[in-house]
Amino acid sequence: MKKNLFLGLLSIAAASAFAQTDKQLYDFVVPRDGSLADAIQAANNRQDINARYRIFIMPGEYRLPADSTNMVLGGDSVKYPTPITYLRTGNTSIIGEDFNTTSFTNSTPQVEWRNQWGTANPLEGISKSDVLYICKGADNCYLQGVTIKSSIADAHGRNIALNDNSNKTIIKDCCLWGFQDTYVSHAQQRYYFEGGVIRGCVDYCCGKGDVWYNQVTLRTAGGGFLAVPSRPFKYGYVFDRCRIVSDGNNGDNSYTLGRPWGKGTPSAVFLNTTMEIKPSQIGWDEMSGGWPTRFAEFNSMDADKKPISLSGRKTTFGDKKNCNKPVLTEEEAAKYTIELVMGADDGWEPRDFTRQVEPVKKLKAKKGILTWKHCDDALLYAILRNGSVVDFTIENSYTLPTDTQKSDKWSIRCANQMGGLGEASSQVSSK
Repeated sequence: MKKNLFLGLLSIAAASAFAQTDKQLYDFVVPRDGSLADAIQAANNRQDINARYRIFIMPGEYRLPADSTNMVLGGDSVKYPTPITYLRTGNTSIIGEDFNTTSFTNSTPQVEWRNQWGTANPLEGISKSDVLYICKGADNCYLQGVTIKSSIADAHGRNIALNDNSNKTIIKDCCLWGFQDTYVSHAQQRYYFEGGVIRGCVDYCCGKGDVWYNQVTLRTAGGGFLAVPSRPFKYGYVFDRCRIVSDGNNGDNSYTLGRPWGKGTPSAVFLNTTMEIKPSQIGWDEMSGGWPTRFAEFNSMDADKKPISLSGRKTTFGDKKNCNKPVLTEEEAAKYTIELVMGADDGWEPRDFTRQVEPVKKLKAKKGILTWKHCDDALLYAILRNGSVVDFTIENSYTLPTDTQKSDKWSIRCANQMGGLGEASSQVSSK
């Protein structure tokens, strides 16, 4: 009873903290204030690491440069500048307008070599080719509305979009695009996804810790393995109301839901997941003689929302010596909640921070000035011209630029305390 009360009080405190009455602009706007690399360096070098540092990336495609001061040995025995950008300081937000319009990649060597698996990039590999690496201790980071895409081509080795060694990272409405090991949860900590897309083929959600995938689209590119968990924080990987779709070149029975990275520790469950392309009937696969603590599903559905038969799912691993119960009962499935898995012992509730601020009301355009009703919860207001972000303000009015056309449509998006932008308001015409 005391623990429930404690968690409830923590949740109320977090919800109260969400309300943002003190308006504040983004700390760094890319490209207005410089490059994305400059923005991340500024976040890393800031003095007050306890205050949130918010980066906004204007729509566009960005390439992070390789670091020639930090050389890494490739599989071909040649040294190359590291293609990894390190986010070393926590409480950092990286925000885009939309992951369809805002993306960044890294700079890997444009050469190939042959390893034991075939043609590969010499820097393929976890912690060698990552686009973004969130370092240990850089906790409470927040990403929204961006695509992170590896510059290593498909089927050229492990090409990681995000490698996260921190704790309590929140990733909302983002796209992680790779082929093998696209997303790596590097530490036995907690991580939260909400919406967005993760694309890959082989082991494209892999690693340690507890990860809650809330309504994420899992885009499978060819035959492979989806989830490859290792050592959990407590519960492992939970896929809740997700969608598994084809990248366009594969269909039913072309992949498995995952395989165990370890002996007796991996855990993954799929809850109420729509499998628009169905996995092989066995469902799960072997890996290096490992076995899960449990790989299971509840209420898996096909594209028409009809139940998928789980009768052929894998029940043994490791030369049939280790048993697995691949179907969750309704009672077992009900025990998996965000409050339990993400809350652990401190009541962390990531949805307090992903909640979006509602659109402003009473937006008007008169004599070259936009005005709207002040919103207490908004950190700032993003100004949209014909649907795209062009500027920001902390006031509830905005003077239109001199090149405004009569055909222009203007609207407003409010940012929440993390910097993430909510839905756009209704549009008004320039007058």
